[in-house]
Amino acid sequence: MWAVPLLLALRKLFCRHIVPLFRRQLANIRYKRLGGLTRLHLFRGATCVELLLLSAYIAANGTAVALAAIKDTTIASSTALATSINLIPLLLGGRTSRVADVTGVSRPTYYVAHHWIGCTAIVEGLIHAAIGLNAVARGQAFNPIALSGCIGAAFHGMHRILYLAGMAGLAWHVLLTKSVLHEALVFSACGLWLLSHLYRVVALWRSAEVTEKWSDSKVTRLRLRTQRPVDAFPGSYFYLYLPGSYLNYNLLRSSAVMMLWSDVKQTVPGKTTDFHILTGQQSRYLRQLRTIEKGDRMLLDGPYGRDLHLHVYETVILTAKGMGIVSVLPMALHLARRKDYDDSVRSRSAQGEGPTMGIAVASAATPVFRDATRRIDLLWKLEHNSQDRWVADQLKALQNLDPRGVMLLVWCIYPTPQSTEPPFQEQPHWLAVYPAEGQSAVEAEAPYSFEKALSHEILMPGRCIVVACGDRAFTDERRASVIRNTSKDSPIEFVETEYRPRSAEDWRRHGRGRPRYSEDQPRDRSRLRRRGRPADRYSQSSDIPLLMV
Repeated sequence: MWAVPLLLALRKLFCRHIVPLFRRQLANIRYKRLGGLTRLHLFRGATCVELLLLSAYIAANGTAVALAAIKDTTIASSTALATSINLIPLLLGGRTSRVADVTGVSRPTYYVAHHWIGCTAIVEGLIHAAIGLNAVARGQAFNPIALSGCIGAAFHGMHRILYLAGMAGLAWHVLLTKSVLHEALVFSACGLWLLSHLYRVVALWRSAEVTEKWSDSKVTRLRLRTQRPVDAFPGSYFYLYLPGSYLNYNLLRSSAVMMLWSDVKQTVPGKTTDFHILTGQQSRYLRQLRTIEKGDRMLLDGPYGRDLHLHVYETVILTAKGMGIVSVLPMALHLARRKDYDDSVRSRSAQGEGPTMGIAVASAATPVFRDATRRIDLLWKLEHNSQDRWVADQLKALQNLDPRGVMLLVWCIYPTPQSTEPPFQEQPHWLAVYPAEGQSAVEAEAPYSFEKALSHEILMPGRCIVVACGDRAFTDERRASVIRNTSKDSPIEFVETEYRPRSAEDWRRHGRGRPRYSEDQPRDRSRLRRRGRPADRYSQSSDIPLLMV
């Protein structure tokens, strides 16, 4: 009877008095990337926590195989069992796994786990196959389960082509072994894979019609309309499938896109049939969007991602670079709209029945959100001055949601001197920072740096969270700032958005989407083949001025 109260008391003592003493060290473990391993691309920029969990997982697999071998079980059987068990989390899906969204695991962390679970399963399968083939070389009977190692290696090397063939082969050879345990594991994994894909097709796939289109030399913005409402939340993203040559849609290739609400009021319920998407043109696939015409239909798969529940934090700092604004701006709009809704409900109630009684009646009749958020900082570092036109209407709507200027702090850092007016009205908390003539962008940014904003905001009472979206160097700088400013009295949460649009430099650095033109030469024509229609061509001369809603 006394054990439960004692455990609760120890937990309270640990969380209140011991954890705060090591907050900076814990922040280092949670947020700092492993630089050397990142440059070698071994763990894709994994943090210390992810590396520790990964090491524990691999050690657990090795220990399990060794213990099974000690108990007079052959290594071939133990590696086969380990491979079958690893198939269950592996076949829950890759980038479209709903398990990751439900459990709150970030997409990058899930990618690392999915990658290394697959590698572990392949190694165990190859060991198992080598033992079986060695037995054949010695003249012993062939063990058909050895085929699993070969199938696993092929599954890893040609992921899409042999996806179904590999699972069919695994199901076939476990039936030959007549092992109830292996059959249960493999068919359970196949069932989970089938159910997850059926859920995607039934609940998440939606056909969308293009109703309007805007484009400039760097982005394409489409207005889409769906028959079924799309459920979206701040930070959610979709996979976009373009029209195909032989089927209605090209299901072999897709690209992640973010939603921009056409109406700010849609941000609270999160359901809409009319919205915009804004994409860059870093890859050839995305450049094909320039050939999309009004009336064309595309397939949307989603939403995916995590709901960060930013409304439980008193201070929210959103920082982005370049196209990363499309990931964090919906979060600012969502929080500001919720606050504006609460204020409007309280205002109407106070006018109708007096301040105290009116608010009480309003709370009973019309529920309010009562968010904890009191401060929202939006810090946007533009890559070129024309980027503010892409989200001009959303910035204006955001400013209108905070007419008194008490909740929002918005800094837009421009790389070159001012040539046009910013898309919003400049106020003490709404600043467009341009470098002066002869001044570098770094010098102009110094008084309005992220470090300065963070060091000021952590002095505010309550919990603080930083959400970043940009390239690797940009987010690493933000991670380092969060670690430096974390202390016993100032805990800071750091989250990197799951949707991370790459810049053209990133694509060139990774060898993808390499342009076949220089800045002074005409661009290579992108082609998009539609079913029953000739290939559409696009040339630079057909640019459409970017218009705003």
